[in-house]
Amino acid sequence: MIKAVFYKADESFKGFSLTGHAMFELDGPDVVCAAVSGMTNLVLNTLTEVFKCDLATVVDGDEAKIEATVENVIPGTENSVNGVIKGFMLQLQDLEEQYPENLRVTFK
Repeated sequence: MIKAVFYKADESFKGFSLTGHAMFELDGPDVVCAAVSGMTNLVLNTLTEVFKCDLATVVDGDEAKIEATVENVIPGTENSVNGVIKGFMLQLQDLEEQYPENLRVTFK
């Protein structure tokens, strides 16, 4: 199961972590893993390349873990950055409804 945890501070999303494997399809393409991976790359690229955020990231392939925390936001982009992370969480929650055995989404 992929466990996604989203971090909030003062009602704004500040980052997320993803750990684990979806284990949806063991003998072929894993559509849950592919969807989560694609969304994650989109969000990370949007935060760093479009909004020029400084991110603290941890990637551990052995543990199937990625963490990203926004450390610096260009003034005036705070709402957009928050919206990108919140939109990512909402999309993962939609996917969780379809695949509750393969994905769990929480926030703190």
